Amino acid sequence: MKIKLIIPCEHRDKNVLSAQTFKIQQLSLPLLAAFTPPEHQVKIVDESFAPDNIEEEVDLVGISVMTDLAIIAYRLADAYRQRGMKVVLGGIHATALPEEALQHADAVVVGEGEDVWGKLVTDASRGQLTKIYRAPGKADLSRRPLPRHDLYPEPSHKGYTPIAYGIETTRGCPYDCHFCSVALIMGRQYRVRPIQGVIAEISSLKRPDLFFVDDNLGMNRKAAKELFTEMIPLGCRWVGEGTVALAEDLELLRLMRRSGCEALLVGFESIQKEVQGSLAKTNRLKITFSEAVRRFHGEGIAIMGAFIFGFDYEDEDIFERTTEFALRNRIDLVELRSLMPYPGTQLYRTLLEENRLLVPEWWLKEITPGSLLYYPKSMTPDAFLKGLERISRDFYSTSKIIQRFFGIPPWKRSPLGWRLYFGANLAYRNRSVNTDLSLGIRDRQRSTELAASVS
Repeated sequence: MKIKLIIPCEHRDKNVLSAQTFKIQQLSLPLLAAFTPPEHQVKIVDESFAPDNIEEEVDLVGISVMTDLAIIAYRLADAYRQRGMKVVLGGIHATALPEEALQHADAVVVGEGEDVWGKLVTDASRGQLTKIYRAPGKADLSRRPLPRHDLYPEPSHKGYTPIAYGIETTRGCPYDCHFCSVALIMGRQYRVRPIQGVIAEISSLKRPDLFFVDDNLGMNRKAAKELFTEMIPLGCRWVGEGTVALAEDLELLRLMRRSGCEALLVGFESIQKEVQGSLAKTNRLKITFSEAVRRFHGEGIAIMGAFIFGFDYEDEDIFERTTEFALRNRIDLVELRSLMPYPGTQLYRTLLEENRLLVPEWWLKEITPGSLLYYPKSMTPDAFLKGLERISRDFYSTSKIIQRFFGIPPWKRSPLGWRLYFGANLAYRNRSVNTDLSLGIRDRQRSTELAASVS
């Protein structure tokens, strides 16, 4: 059979995943390709790299579905099925809502796909697909082939920085935050992949640029230190995701930097003390957020701070206080998001029970990034969206980009670090200044209309 595996992408000219930004080879599809029986041909399509050609003749199409892109994935699936091709949907959204996904597919994978993919492909080749392929449990990370990174497409446009390979060292998250859907598919048990398997995979790659896709890199500090020690001779350059708690361990930070860490995406979530106290990953921190940033920067590690707005404890001054915190600590980059009620999470169930959702099945609507999907408790929808727009434009002004650059002494930044900093900031500035204003106006109008219709 000819099999095509697709990661859909939002098609907007000013999308932050455009050619101007840091690009990552996602891991999920190369891993599935490695589990595909060798008699079948596999092609990988990542639409953030290059558009899909729906006119190609294939026998089986597999589409990874994220909630934010569900409507795009469903339209793509419907188009292939109209051409008579078999379609399989998987990923976190299909796991949360398999019956919904089945309306657009011949089969749905629920949970981690490695242990069922081989059977699914064999069934498809025999014309015997069943509706649901449910993972029997959590995949054994010690028994897996090398992902087929070689099948990943080349981007149609070059970016500011080298393309990074997605690498996985752990899975699972014990925190199970009420707004997060990671545990839904990955589970709450924190599983560590054998270090030698990770080193073998890194050693097999053509380039030294990596992105660790772990949701909580370094949570098992003993294993993380062993891994980073083994990586030091390999000459890698990498970016990853982690919690503020990584900065509690100075030995770990030094090993991270020596192993090639250039930057980290750190989930601060909120500077509001009540919110921090309600989240398992921040309620037992031994250091302050500001001290954590100082320690990261002290090792020359740039920080992309992820902040979420819309928690019930927050009122309108949260935007100004977050701006002040981010600028005072010279955080290199920020990801500013409204709280998203993902299906399958406790947040979604709570908002639904309290009749606070403006659009219960929002993923099936034409919702633009930054839209508010529920009634905040302590501010109006209009005030919320104006505040989010204001902080984004202020943080990425030219003067603030230059000011924040000196959070890390320039001589501690590598040449790649310089490119990452200015490339990412300019790309986010482009989105914030040139795009978010029009989107923000439209989102405020849309939210006002939705609130009126619900009332």
